[in-house]
Amino acid sequence: MDFFSGTNWLLILSLVFGSAGLAVLGDSLGSKYGKKRMTLFGLRPKHTSRLITAFTGALIAVGILSVVSVLSQDVRTALFGLKLLRQQMYDLQFQLNQSEENTNQARISLAEAAASLDLTSFELDSMRNDKLILEQQKNELEASVRAMREESQQLKEEIRALRSEAIALRANVLLGQTAFEPGMSIAEIIEGLNTLKQRVRLNVLTLISNQSLSRMREIPVGFNTEQESAIIEELAASDTRRYVRALSGENYVFGEKLRVMVRLETGTSIRVYADGAPVYRKFFMNDKTSPKSKPEEVLHVFLRELRNKALNDGILPEPATNSVGTLDGEAFFNAVDRLGKIDGPVIITASASGDIYTEGPVVIDIVFEE
Repeated sequence: MDFFSGTNWLLILSLVFGSAGLAVLGDSLGSKYGKKRMTLFGLRPKHTSRLITAFTGALIAVGILSVVSVLSQDVRTALFGLKLLRQQMYDLQFQLNQSEENTNQARISLAEAAASLDLTSFELDSMRNDKLILEQQKNELEASVRAMREESQQLKEEIRALRSEAIALRANVLLGQTAFEPGMSIAEIIEGLNTLKQRVRLNVLTLISNQSLSRMREIPVGFNTEQESAIIEELAASDTRRYVRALSGENYVFGEKLRVMVRLETGTSIRVYADGAPVYRKFFMNDKTSPKSKPEEVLHVFLRELRNKALNDGILPEPATNSVGTLDGEAFFNAVDRLGKIDGPVIITASASGDIYTEGPVVIDIVFEE
């Protein structure tokens, strides 16, 4: 059915009837000229009739080819483009062969890539296993390092404890201090320094005796004479109040021949807090139910903040302890008792007990305001 429906019957019928008509026309002309005994090109009438018949057949062929060529692209291609079509077929076949060769080469390359990928996957798995092993070794090493650090820290603490027990006097311990007013004579300055020296010797003897838990009669204490002379000249030329501090020069260990060398320092002394002036104040919500409201804890926090306030205001700390003063135990526990008896909000005030200068110490009275 597809064959009959797709056939160009108009073209076929036109060619059939056209060819039949030309054949009839040729035969009629041949018979007509044969009966009249006409000749062409000097031929005999019989031959002339045949020539006309042959010419008519040639016209039929030419007509068929012309009509079919006009009406069909495939016929034109078969008649006039067969050589070109054949060359194109050769070219396409060559390209096809090239494509097949390239495809085969690509397949070979793909197979090699697949093999390489398998090898890479194997190496990757091996590297992952190595990574896991390395991580495990790393964790073990980190654990060993932590253990060694803890052991080292423990050894350091033990060594520090042993050294602390053997140290008779640490470096930079404040052994004494005094102040000099402007306009003092050199004799008065020397007398004041000698008084400071006597106090330093007594403090050195007391500190080392307390450290050794035995009463020592005498410990040599030395001062730098050149440094002392320079300080005397500086104090004599000063027109402001100045302080002189005496500090231990280095760590001194038991078992050695003790001779403590003292370092003197001087600087400008100004009044930071006047007598009775508030040094630090803090509002405190005294809540008996809160663990942070214990009087001891509250006062410890208050004193730490007081020390920071004094340092910011210019009070010099003791180098060895970084403290600006001390509150004796009796005064501290009296303050704890008074704070414990207060129920509700309270303002804690630390007021200066006397004028407090740059060199300190900060001596205070604690006052509670409900």
